Amino acid sequence: MRSLRKPLILFGLTLLLTGVAGIGHQGNRPATATQPPPNVTQDSRLAIFDDLPSPDDLPIPDIDISDILDGDPPLTTSLEDVVREIPLLDDRDFGEPQSLSEFPQTDDGAYLATPGLYEITLESYCLRAGTHGPGGGDGYGYAQLEGPQADIIRKILREAVNHPEIEQRSIQTLLWGIIAQTSIRDMSQDQQRVAQTLLTDEEIRELNGNALDLIPESARREIFANLPDPVRQVLEAEAELRSALSEADAVYEDLEDIAILTGDAPRGEGSRTIPQQRWSLHPDGYFVRYSPSGYQRTRMDVLVPRPVTVVRDDLNRITALDYHNGYRIETDYNDEIGAIEVPGEPEMQIYQFSSVRLIRPEKTVEVRDRGWTFVGMPTTGEADFSQGAITDVATLKTTLAQGNGNVDWQEAQERYEQAQETAETVRDTQDRLEGDVDREDAEGVVDYDHYEEGLDTVAEQDREAQGEWLGEHFENVQDGFAYAICKLRNLGTAGSCGDPEPEPEPDPDPNGDPDPNGDPPNTPVNPGGDGAVPGNTSRQRLGLSGRSAL
Repeated sequence: MRSLRKPLILFGLTLLLTGVAGIGHQGNRPATATQPPPNVTQDSRLAIFDDLPSPDDLPIPDIDISDILDGDPPLTTSLEDVVREIPLLDDRDFGEPQSLSEFPQTDDGAYLATPGLYEITLESYCLRAGTHGPGGGDGYGYAQLEGPQADIIRKILREAVNHPEIEQRSIQTLLWGIIAQTSIRDMSQDQQRVAQTLLTDEEIRELNGNALDLIPESARREIFANLPDPVRQVLEAEAELRSALSEADAVYEDLEDIAILTGDAPRGEGSRTIPQQRWSLHPDGYFVRYSPSGYQRTRMDVLVPRPVTVVRDDLNRITALDYHNGYRIETDYNDEIGAIEVPGEPEMQIYQFSSVRLIRPEKTVEVRDRGWTFVGMPTTGEADFSQGAITDVATLKTTLAQGNGNVDWQEAQERYEQAQETAETVRDTQDRLEGDVDREDAEGVVDYDHYEEGLDTVAEQDREAQGEWLGEHFENVQDGFAYAICKLRNLGTAGSCGDPEPEPEPDPDPNGDPDPNGDPPNTPVNPGGDGAVPGNTSRQRLGLSGRSAL
């Protein structure tokens, strides 16, 4: 969708100016004044306009609406750009969040965060006039800002943190001016000063060069009359903002009334459900989710994954999870029984645990002969856990022990269905990103999920293990699952996932061993310049600054 282009908007003004020498008008900018001839008073000069029709009374020429809508608006980001959702993390518990603002910031406003769960409430900005504000339970997803003026808008959002003296309203007014394609030189002197503080002269010239002129109100009504409501509302709001912003005494509340629709928001065309707890994977290697309170304040949750080392044996079974913080989980398998076939799924097996050890500083809890895990990807969707199929499998394993480690086949059915859902979601994520998630990467996520389910069953069957599991071990396993997702090929495009490229390691201490549990490097988390897009297309597209909302 595109706002009206300058050549099409000047149609009425051209008629008005024809034959009137020395007087011109573009937008609301006055032309150079001419001196009246001798013996002509100022009043008599103005009298020549008495019989001219006002711009609102001029006839509206035929205009091809396809020409008006051709091209891109300053910002094109839409729901189609929300492609980094991670449904696999829905409803997972990562503990209580801490404040992100407690971390130091870099010069560009990034918070240097260690692995963990954080929250911060930020100043946010309306980036689409003529739509409804956030609310109604509609969730938001991360999207990069795209479009001809995306870089300038992103810069303004990022620069806000370095200029606390500029009020949020002033920044919002400037952003409305840009998305409405208003000339900076037509705006108030205060707004021009804000633009000069946040932007370079070249960027301001670019905005002025792409600006549109004013459209008479009667022309707006007729030109936009037959457009679909969502398109008409946006175009009308942008045209009204251009007009209001060109007045020296523009009042913020009036601009807000133009940009923000009130009342119940309808379900917009092309909408889809984004749950409020839905995480998105940021390209810089951490997860974010958004909870706006109106368009001016947005709570952002941040999950920085804790790097985990997954150790496997020759049969591709997980034998250890090392979280590099003093916590570790180790597993031995009952190799007397070995692999148990999954009827109908030739690429999946069941392995029973012989020992599970939950290790933390100064304590280890061991559980023997309890629990089991799947290994492998579901591919057929035809696993058969009926009594007949189970009997056939059992006859192949004459040494199957009759202890507590035996497989509960009803539970196996439930866990198999979950494994199918996990595998399908991994494939869907790959399709959305058009990335190259190979089988090994995908199987790593699915096997981790298998293994976590097995550990959960072990904890349920042992009181001491359950006490350990409800604390740091459980949170570490959750973090490790997020890390495995982030490490899927082409998902965390910055390649960090909580473990950005570390500084060169110093020479080891000749008198001692290097610390294997040292903290991973901090991850820069910079929300400034990011876009948050609602699942309901009738609601506001938001831009986030790095500035904390007080």
